[in-house]
Amino acid sequence: MIAYSLQLNLELGNVENNIKKVFDILKSDKIKSESLVLLPEMFSCGFDNERLLDHSRKTPRIYRELQKISHDKKLVIAGTLPERKRNDIYNMGFVIDNGEITGKRPKIKLFTPTDEHKYFKAGKNIHLDITESSAGNLGFMICFELRFPNISYNLRKKDVEIILVPAQWGKERAEHLKILSRARAIETQSYVIVSNTVGRIGDLEFAGNSAIYSPWGDILDIERNEEGIISAEIDLDEVYKIRSKIKMEF
Repeated sequence: MIAYSLQLNLELGNVENNIKKVFDILKSDKIKSESLVLLPEMFSCGFDNERLLDHSRKTPRIYRELQKISHDKKLVIAGTLPERKRNDIYNMGFVIDNGEITGKRPKIKLFTPTDEHKYFKAGKNIHLDITESSAGNLGFMICFELRFPNISYNLRKKDVEIILVPAQWGKERAEHLKILSRARAIETQSYVIVSNTVGRIGDLEFAGNSAIYSPWGDILDIERNEEGIISAEIDLDEVYKIRSKIKMEF
């Protein structure tokens, strides 16, 4: 199976342009059928926090289009979108598998330096779970959550095989992103796929460095500073070969 990660520069608050860019890539020959595709965090609008309610109203339509693409190309598509539940907005991780939404969980650790906690409702630890999919057992570590080894520990206990990291990670912390992503792959003996934004979005500049890491911690593909698509062959047998070679108790 091939796994893809999209590294994109987004237009803050411009949902129509952002989703057109994503949909065009997903429908193109650049993405092969029967693959796994990870999209960046909040790819529809970025952190256009003052207008999240308006952006969340467009999320159901975005899900429907992603479901159609997923069905037509037999893709597993994952990312995060703003989603409203009652009076709260969540940064919602989702997995769409062959046209069906098979998993969701809200971001638990909100990044207070950019005031996420003032605009989003945080999920709870009970939301930590894996999603069984046609691509394998998937678990989210959404951006800032990458810094919390208790999350990767819990995913590993639940037999995660691929950790998905949709992100909007700041440029000044680029080295942290690379080090932490690789560490999570090594410590959980899982594939780690990072989809980050790049360039300036609003007032912030983002780190790029989207990457795919093997369960041994090898860099299978990386895009540092430009928009692009990275990919790697994923063989879940490698997960269990490494876990058999170095046994760890969880």
